[in-house]
Amino acid sequence: MDMGMDMGGDSPSSLPLNATGVDFSNETQAFDFLQEILDDSTLGAIGNQYARYFWYGVVVVIGIASLCNIAQRSVLWMRLRASARNRSRPAMSTNLFTQSLATAAALLREPSYLQITPAAASRWIKVPPLGHIYIIVAYFGFILALVFINNNVPGAQHYQALGIRAGWLGAAQVPLLILTSSKTNLIGFFANSSVERLNIYHRWVSRGLLLLATLHFGLQSHAWNIYGLMAMEWQTDACPPTGMAAYAILLWMNLTSLAPLRFFSYKIFVVQHLLTYFGFTIAIVYHLYGTSSPYSTNYIYISIALYLVGQLIRFVRTVVVNIRPSKATLTVLEGDATKIRLSSRQIKSWGAGSYVRLFMPRFNVVLWHPATILSTPSSHDGDLVFILRACGGFTRRLLKAAEAGSHQSEHLALIDGPYPSPHADFACFDTLFLIAGSTGVTFILSVLLDIARRAQAKKPLPLRTLHFTWVIKRRSWISWVSEELQSAFNILQEAGIETVCNIHITCDDDIANDVSAGGCQCGDGCGCCKVQEEKQDGEIDHQTSHDKEKEAEGNTVQSSRSQSRGTSDADLPYAEIQVGRPTFRNLLERRVLQAQGETAVAVCGPLGLSVAVRAAVVKVSDDLAVDKGSKLSGVYLHVENFE
Repeated sequence: MDMGMDMGGDSPSSLPLNATGVDFSNETQAFDFLQEILDDSTLGAIGNQYARYFWYGVVVVIGIASLCNIAQRSVLWMRLRASARNRSRPAMSTNLFTQSLATAAALLREPSYLQITPAAASRWIKVPPLGHIYIIVAYFGFILALVFINNNVPGAQHYQALGIRAGWLGAAQVPLLILTSSKTNLIGFFANSSVERLNIYHRWVSRGLLLLATLHFGLQSHAWNIYGLMAMEWQTDACPPTGMAAYAILLWMNLTSLAPLRFFSYKIFVVQHLLTYFGFTIAIVYHLYGTSSPYSTNYIYISIALYLVGQLIRFVRTVVVNIRPSKATLTVLEGDATKIRLSSRQIKSWGAGSYVRLFMPRFNVVLWHPATILSTPSSHDGDLVFILRACGGFTRRLLKAAEAGSHQSEHLALIDGPYPSPHADFACFDTLFLIAGSTGVTFILSVLLDIARRAQAKKPLPLRTLHFTWVIKRRSWISWVSEELQSAFNILQEAGIETVCNIHITCDDDIANDVSAGGCQCGDGCGCCKVQEEKQDGEIDHQTSHDKEKEAEGNTVQSSRSQSRGTSDADLPYAEIQVGRPTFRNLLERRVLQAQGETAVAVCGPLGLSVAVRAAVVKVSDDLAVDKGSKLSGVYLHVENFE
């Protein structure tokens, strides 16, 4: 066979491989023809070239995201600088550069914020926000284009060429799988992307790898089967068996990563996922070494190196943080919640909204449990404070220990972190909405306390108005953070920042009976809460303090109903207590119209809450044409949504 044959336009003078004159009943001739089909000395080089093209594309995307991150940070820095110089309306776009950025941001944000997903069935199906979907669709379009573009090899190697290209691109996905799964990675650093968002891309890159592996095997099998050579290939080549072993493991990893199976027992999922990944790595290395292009294993070695470096960094950091292990005290709160307070001699600074992964040997044996830090370095005497609601597993054992022990009892606690939240500086906006559902208040409160600390330092901030909304089931839950809220509101009021605090009670019989005439539309006066709670595994809530109890609560916030007249709380006089669901659209629209600069919305809680807020932000932005000719400033949205 002349290996100078035309490979999609490489050497048009040579003839394509064909079966003319081959006697397939003659085993020697059939085997020789099979080897000519399998010969990838040219096809492999081209496949390697397109695998590099894939990574060029990845680098370009990361570069664009990094530039957007730098541009946003620059705009926020200019606002702080303008505020320090006592300029009026520092959060307003006042020059061509900032106005152009604001218009571009508005055009990109509005179609990306919306999320259409069945919140009531979130344990079975989760649809990412449209912004994620656009990137996922572009990713699949890119890898499929790389498989088929300029790959029309004539003759018997046509399908073999397609299969080899798909195989090379599949190998190139493995390092990206690791980069999107690690908590310490370059993508998150440069693009300022959260671990949760990267985990979404991690699962879809895995599905992209599965698609490429399917094309790789299917197209090559078709190439062999056309000439009746399938059985001979399996009998004489070690590649098909090792490839099928890797494919079977990859298929299993994808199936068990689907939401229903992943949430069935998150602890089991994590353990088996790691074990099957190691098995996949071994199988794919054996498979690639059996090909005529063993240098394709370089992608696997790169992924192994990335994984080991990431784990080494985390290990060293964890050892340093826990040289002197922390002692945690547990306090029982209303609503089956536990407040954890621990002092760390090594952790003295962290950003607002940061979280850690807790390991308390007495209560969890295998997994480190994520928990958002509600305190700031300057509050609570520098201690790390968390609130976890009990819904099974680790959180239920914590609650039982808190109920059984005294307030002074201490428990050994190891920490992995803190890990920062990739949100913008909320103090750099003119108007800020902080929206929390249940224990989502841990994230929102840390932001509030951080802004209060900066306002107390007498440093001028662009922020003029802060609107705090907390959606909870029962009024007694206010006691979780009433002292912190009261202190923060006092500081903000003294600093001249207008503050509004609304607390919505959705399922409290006592308060509903008192004000049912004011707005509760449920026939039994139940506070507009008709959600059936499920028995859930505490290990499912795998990122911060938001447990699956919030999923049920979140479903009560998706639609708006009339609310009771506001009342105040004795422990929180600034707060207006309302029964029923909040109406986010009306609230946002009124404030955006009054804003003298960009508005920010931060929401943390269950899926139903974030979906409702996303829809409201998109609708308000569209109706008011923010930053698109109406001279109204745009709306920045940050969502903390955890599985």
